[in-house]
Amino acid sequence: MYRKYRDKIIRPAVLLLACATFAIKAWTGFSETASAQGSATDKAAQQSTYYRIVALGDSITAGYEHGFSEHSIPYGYVEHLFEQSLFLGNRTAYTNYGILGLRTTGLHAFVQAAADGRKVIPDDIQKRLPDPRVKEIVSRTKELNASLKQADLIVMTIGGNDLFDVLAKLQQKAPIEEANALLESQLNTYEQELEATLRTIVKLNPNAKIAVADQYLPIPAPLKVGSFTIPLFPEIQRQFLLTGLGQLHDRLNGIVARLNKEGDHVIAVNMSAPFLGNEMKLTSIADGDVHPNRQGYTAIGRAFSKTIWGGYRTVRPRAANVPVSVVIAGKELPVTATKPIIRDGRTFVAMRDVADALGAKLSWSSSSQTATIEYNGHRVQFAIGSKYVVVDGVRTDLKSPPAFLSDEKGSAGKTYLPLAALSDSLGLQVVYRDQLQTVFINK
Repeated sequence: MYRKYRDKIIRPAVLLLACATFAIKAWTGFSETASAQGSATDKAAQQSTYYRIVALGDSITAGYEHGFSEHSIPYGYVEHLFEQSLFLGNRTAYTNYGILGLRTTGLHAFVQAAADGRKVIPDDIQKRLPDPRVKEIVSRTKELNASLKQADLIVMTIGGNDLFDVLAKLQQKAPIEEANALLESQLNTYEQELEATLRTIVKLNPNAKIAVADQYLPIPAPLKVGSFTIPLFPEIQRQFLLTGLGQLHDRLNGIVARLNKEGDHVIAVNMSAPFLGNEMKLTSIADGDVHPNRQGYTAIGRAFSKTIWGGYRTVRPRAANVPVSVVIAGKELPVTATKPIIRDGRTFVAMRDVADALGAKLSWSSSSQTATIEYNGHRVQFAIGSKYVVVDGVRTDLKSPPAFLSDEKGSAGKTYLPLAALSDSLGLQVVYRDQLQTVFINK
């Protein structure tokens, strides 16, 4: 089904925009990764010490990309925010309730149902939602209620689908006055429904920080080739849409100003700016899909992170012989640290490096070749070559290869401990992010 759709969407840009909503119908596997069913970290998040992120909105929040199949795993802006929170030293969990094709009216209905404690079906939220996961997601109003009440940070993208009717009107070559009247009506709906949604969320959780993004236009400006100008989309209509998105941006800022005047914690994220002039680079518009590509989602994640936390962190470039980066309590192991070693797919680090990074007490018994680390009320012992770890006096089977003395060049004689086993034994959160090739350890 998805291949048939892709074969049909190589059309002029206006048709690409009109068809974009339906490109998502074949995406069926997302719910197992970071949907409302919860990420793996969210399921494990039973402690109040977790920094909890909840994501709401449309396909941008869901992390959809062109070419996604039932086996695709998203790496959208929400996943970037999860990583940025880990970078800040937060024990973090996130849940993503993004629904493909959602409008502000649907978002308001979904959030209100959660606030009221009502069970709903998809058509109660919004008619003809194209998301194949929608029945499962909207059935979780009870979980959404709890997620919103517990959240430290709530993020959302919404509004792009609200303008779909305006795009259709332009496709029909309606007079610009007619399109403008429809745009005004749609913007009024956007403003009313979004503000009502945010007020409902604030009532559920007045302490959460809420970040809402504006919308970007995926249509590039006319191409200039020598003395020729080649419009990829009627320029008058492109300028009309740019003006409309500018008005949406202003209305979002107005909502934020009103809520913050009442003491709330809402911020507007300008995600449109990075896309202006970079539409071909940051979206899949050339392939007939207006959604961001991997670079586009990085740009959105960066915009959110800078607005929320004032920056966007990355790890240092790794030397060719360094397999992974390690970030402990918000600090990357220094360049002077002994390089990590991978054995049987498990990460091992020099015991002195990890103890120093945690500020833990470390002792070494030469006679028994046992390392003892005391931290956070726990006492953990690893013996070289042993298949067991002793945690607070209780011996437990190791699920990784045992601790060892390295014989590799540059680390010979160093005692290496299994990082995940050590972190779990000390009650720490350990998260490996394959996209960054980075292990995060947080208290």
